[in-house]
Amino acid sequence: MELKKVLNTCTVAKDEIYARWIEAAITEEKVLHAVVELAFGGTERERTRACWILHHIGDRKPKLLNVFVPRMIEQLDHSTTDAEVRFILRYFATQELPERESDKGLLLDYSWNCMTNPKAAIAPRVYAMTIAYKMCGAHPELAQELAQTIETVVEYGSAGMKNRGGKIIQWLRKDGLL
Repeated sequence: MELKKVLNTCTVAKDEIYARWIEAAITEEKVLHAVVELAFGGTERERTRACWILHHIGDRKPKLLNVFVPRMIEQLDHSTTDAEVRFILRYFATQELPERESDKGLLLDYSWNCMTNPKAAIAPRVYAMTIAYKMCGAHPELAQELAQTIETVVEYGSAGMKNRGGKIIQWLRKDGLL
């Protein structure tokens, strides 16, 4: 079954079908490129489900996605689904930050805006906090502002946001940044 058809007809609950596409994308560059194209340029359903595949690729073989880092950064400003934002921010929250300073700057700016946007979905906001924390390693001058921002955004945030925010403030203290 072709990828486009799978994404449009099979829900992600069909684990065995998606597992085959995850494996194919890990082993075949052409398939990986096709998944990325649909994740960032397909219909809403295709984007959502292709991002689910990329999420699992990122967990199993994150280095395979390194070539797409500039595209992922650029996609943040062009995303049309929560799935795209969630996948991209989760990737950078759990993996290494981009190498290029310009990409780091764009990612930090997007993360800060997402973290402080009360209308944004919870998972991307939590991932955004983690990305901002990771940026403090290279830019310790951000730590104080991050801690203040976290205290503000978690005041009315979800339990998950409060939990992650508290942990990040603890980490900043442990790192000697507060």
